[in-house]
Amino acid sequence: MKISPFAIVKVVLFGLFSIFLILFLVFGSWVLWERNRDALAGIDFYSGKVELLQDTTNNLSFEEIPERTYHHITLTTEYLGNIEAFISEPTVIPAEGLPVVIIMGGLEVDADIFRLIQDPGENIYVIFKYPYTPEYWYEGTPIVEIPLIRESMLKVPSQALALHEWVSKQPWTDKERVTFTGYSFGAMFLPATYHLANSHDEVLNPAVIAYAGADISDLLYTNMGKIDSPWRSFGAWLGETAIYSIEPARHLPYMNNEFLLINGTRDHQISTYSWAKLHQMIPQPKTVVILDEGHMHPRKPELTKKLVKISREWLKERGLIN
Repeated sequence: MKISPFAIVKVVLFGLFSIFLILFLVFGSWVLWERNRDALAGIDFYSGKVELLQDTTNNLSFEEIPERTYHHITLTTEYLGNIEAFISEPTVIPAEGLPVVIIMGGLEVDADIFRLIQDPGENIYVIFKYPYTPEYWYEGTPIVEIPLIRESMLKVPSQALALHEWVSKQPWTDKERVTFTGYSFGAMFLPATYHLANSHDEVLNPAVIAYAGADISDLLYTNMGKIDSPWRSFGAWLGETAIYSIEPARHLPYMNNEFLLINGTRDHQISTYSWAKLHQMIPQPKTVVILDEGHMHPRKPELTKKLVKISREWLKERGLIN
């Protein structure tokens, strides 16, 4: 029996339509699930036992900064992977310990940031290192790296709290004065981190949130200038959906603490709409500082020093640092 070309085309089209329909249903189900599940469910990961795996002393020296000791540490956890951090501490630590400031900074932050803390005082600074770095992207393939980026970002709040817990147990720590400060990329995770802590009845100290905003879709759209619409809007929305559990707007109303909020009027990476929304949604008490500046960047050390000074004075007024 001879099959007509029309029948073959009909079967092929039906097959393609079926595949498209299945993909559409799978994609739609994923979108509905991500955007409607409880935000904490996507970021609440149990760390299990946390132990110091490696502690390497760095031979760093910065002009005009008192002599200090610098470390690069790696913590191992049962379920959250490894957590890396850089530590700056005075050469002599009293028996009662010192205040600790945990810094959530830029994506590629490293120990070199310590040179911008020119008046560290009798305090210890810990820089959280993100579980994913851009070099992984260049060495891998998108089909593998995109899920890893998503997983890494969703784990950041739990890793930050695991680091906070470990730091609080160290003999060199003044356990009542362990504080978070977030800047730019790192600040975006603090709303989720504080909400997650509150859900576990863990009370964190007041914190600094500098150069952050709400609405990840707007943030991505603003920073995707090389992509033309409508793909730019769709890409931003899709990116937001993938990490919707850390969307600041979903956590801001539950941040039960006091915060210093810093933003710039000439920031082209975080829109006025975005940071104004963040300021509005964070409950009182809060201190708002608006600078006539652009976005912070390693190439703007003077702006970073200004932010460090403002943060330090605010924390000192509240007795959180020496």
